[in-house]
Amino acid sequence: MKKCTTPVLKINEAYKILTWNFSAEVFVRENFNKSLVTQLGISKVFSAEISKKFKNDFTSGDGIIHKQYSFSETKNLKILCSPCLNENGDVEAFSICLKLVDKNDAVSPENIIQAKNVVENSSLAIFLSDPNGPVIEVNKAACRMFGYTFEEFKRLSREDIILKNENLKNALNQRNLVGELRHELTGKKKNGENFPCEVHSVIYTNHNGEQRTSTAIIDISDRKNQEIIAENSMQAFQSLFDYNPDAVYSFDLMGNFIDFNETALEFIEGTKENAKAANFLPLIAPEDKERVLNISLKAASGEIQRYHTNFIGLKGTRRVLDVTNFPIYVNRKITGVYGIAKDITRQVEIEQKLREERNMFRAIIDYIPDHIFVVNQNHEIILTNYAFYNNYLGAETEENSLGLTPKDFFPEKEVLEIIDDNTWVMNSGVPIINREDIIRDFNDKIDYTLLTKVPFKFGDNKKGLVGISRNITEIKQKEEALELLNRELKKHTEELALSNKELEQFAYIASHDLQEPLRMVTSFLTQLKKKYSDQLDEKAQQYIHFAHDGATRMRQIILDLLEYSRVGRGEYQVVEVNTKNLVSEVLLLQKRCIEAQNAEIKLGELPDLKVEELPLKQLFSNLIGNALKYHSKDRRPVIEISAEEKDVYWGFKISDNGIGIEEAFKEKIFVIFQRLHHRDEYEGTGIGLAICKKIVDHFGGEIWVESAYGKGSSFYFTIPKQF
Repeated sequence: MKKCTTPVLKINEAYKILTWNFSAEVFVRENFNKSLVTQLGISKVFSAEISKKFKNDFTSGDGIIHKQYSFSETKNLKILCSPCLNENGDVEAFSICLKLVDKNDAVSPENIIQAKNVVENSSLAIFLSDPNGPVIEVNKAACRMFGYTFEEFKRLSREDIILKNENLKNALNQRNLVGELRHELTGKKKNGENFPCEVHSVIYTNHNGEQRTSTAIIDISDRKNQEIIAENSMQAFQSLFDYNPDAVYSFDLMGNFIDFNETALEFIEGTKENAKAANFLPLIAPEDKERVLNISLKAASGEIQRYHTNFIGLKGTRRVLDVTNFPIYVNRKITGVYGIAKDITRQVEIEQKLREERNMFRAIIDYIPDHIFVVNQNHEIILTNYAFYNNYLGAETEENSLGLTPKDFFPEKEVLEIIDDNTWVMNSGVPIINREDIIRDFNDKIDYTLLTKVPFKFGDNKKGLVGISRNITEIKQKEEALELLNRELKKHTEELALSNKELEQFAYIASHDLQEPLRMVTSFLTQLKKKYSDQLDEKAQQYIHFAHDGATRMRQIILDLLEYSRVGRGEYQVVEVNTKNLVSEVLLLQKRCIEAQNAEIKLGELPDLKVEELPLKQLFSNLIGNALKYHSKDRRPVIEISAEEKDVYWGFKISDNGIGIEEAFKEKIFVIFQRLHHRDEYEGTGIGLAICKKIVDHFGGEIWVESAYGKGSSFYFTIPKQF
């Protein structure tokens, strides 16, 4: 440019002068009385009228100008302007050639030469052609752009260098209509490569009156690529904005929402219209407003902020949000704030629940009297409960116990054994459950314990174990006392068994030996009455009767005593017993008495039992016999026998409408030889109910009576299902 004699300026898009050649410096000084300096505006050089027209033409022509502007009454300022491309094909500046020409001699040979120089050296591909298509002239830039020589260009048509399609057709129609076109089309290179280009074509009439077309073409491949990249980036950003599962939004510096995605709209709880009319600050919970406002101001000043806040939607739904805010820059100026918010309400609730559960867990283990401790693979304590750190170690807080190892509170001799034991549990994965151990606490007190060690893994597969030590010193002492008591009981049991055996032998001998004299007394009294009855007076006869009756009753008492002593000692086999059949047999044995009293017997459903049959039969016989014996003389006897199943036993009931029992004698009737009536009224020795109680006790059940004096009695007894 320095060797060029034509005045040339280079400007940018803002019309600031970047560089110039010497001819331009002289031209401007002589014609505009200005000195050129870098960044000097064109409006400071040209007149206001020229500057205004130049800028309009520059804007409408994308920097391509070939015009004359009125400079004086006799001169025009001729300006040729074209873009300057860098090595990458991008427009880096604009070159301006200046020339003063006579208004009557605008097209001089010299002007033509200068114009040709400008065209030839322009970085734009410039074509001079017939409006119908044939190329007349091209510059070097066109040859470089399309790959054809000048001679080759002359043989080409318009469609050889511009892709024939609907866009080209529309562009030509526009140019033919208004004499000019400015359009993006597709260029075709010699090597067959297509490329996007911007075409500016004007139809004019030359000095010979012929129509010509001046066309400038710019390769906009790089620009298009950048636009595609920008568009892809914009689409990616928009996709990230629209389809982000988190809430994404933006608001201006006043806090008014500008844009938001669907998730953000869900949080706001409104339509797009009322959401856009909303300000974010009223949606912040009252307790967080001041803090969030300060944070947002920092984001609006250029800082990236992250925080948690309580957010309340327009419908009142409360959420906890994890928010990140960062500034929006436009032309290096902050115009608003972008935000990304994640709903962490559930996470916060879970964390709160975990804290509560941990506090509950902490409270539970601290109130457990057992010693609880957790150690890691380095045998360091990482958790203890109150009983361990305070009662065992004597530490005031758990923190004072953490990090300790067996070396810190065990004798050196025991340390290796404990570490080996712990290592085996952790490595083998086999727990130790309730192993008896002896320990010594910080007061040197020795205790018996049950020790449990359970292996576990935590963190990044690290090993550890949970230990539970239960103090069983008191239990051991009670066991020792119980063992001593058992030995004493065993001794007493053996003595009692011996005594019972001697008692049985005595009872047998006594019953046998006592019965023999009684039989003799009874026999001789009978013989005496038989042989000498006619010789004895009435008084002697009465004495003989009394003696015989007494001996008979004494014999019955002895037999009843023998029967009572045998209850529970007989070797009876447990068998399946149908109690209904068994009761029927008892009733058959009592048939004469039942018929004599015209008694009514009512049998309910009775179960099958696994029990000793003979004692059960004696139990029913005694109770039914009593019901028949103690009947009321005023009414017909009615006896009801029934059973009811419970969880672990069968309950039986034998009720009657007899004479009943006074309240004071309800417990007395089960005591041996306790009679409530004189023997002249009712026979018996008073041992029947005592035998019933002993049988029920032997079965493992209970027996009792409910009675209303004068109305009748109901005897109840239970027999366990597992006899």
